[in-house]
Amino acid sequence: MAARKNGKKTQTLPMLKESAQEIWLAGLGAFALAGDEGGKLFKQLVKRGEGLEKINKARIHELTARAESLRGDARTAVTRLTTPIETGMNSAMHRLGVPTRSEIQTLTRKVEELTRVVAKSKTRTRARARSRRTGSAGAA
Repeated sequence: MAARKNGKKTQTLPMLKESAQEIWLAGLGAFALAGDEGGKLFKQLVKRGEGLEKINKARIHELTARAESLRGDARTAVTRLTTPIETGMNSAMHRLGVPTRSEIQTLTRKVEELTRVVAKSKTRTRARARSRRTGSAGAA
């Protein structure tokens, strides 16, 4: 019986070594194939990404232009709506005697100018009064 086991062992050992060697070589082959195919796959993915990037940039540009156009249309619509309303409001306010913003600004400028003139006049008047007091005190 020992001879049979030894015979089997001697036959099995080279078969195991051969199978292990084949498995090892298959693994190396798979690794090499994955490396080759991986590089090709990577290049294909880069090309697809570049194509999608161009398409998306074009879409973004188109959407941006469209948004700008819509913004302009909205401004035009708002202007068309507000102008008659403002005109009507200004007309009604004039009939009621309420001054407009520009009239108030004009009046404000005039009041500021008058305030400066009055302040200068007061300064001159005080200076004259001082000079009179000093002049009359020196004469007496």
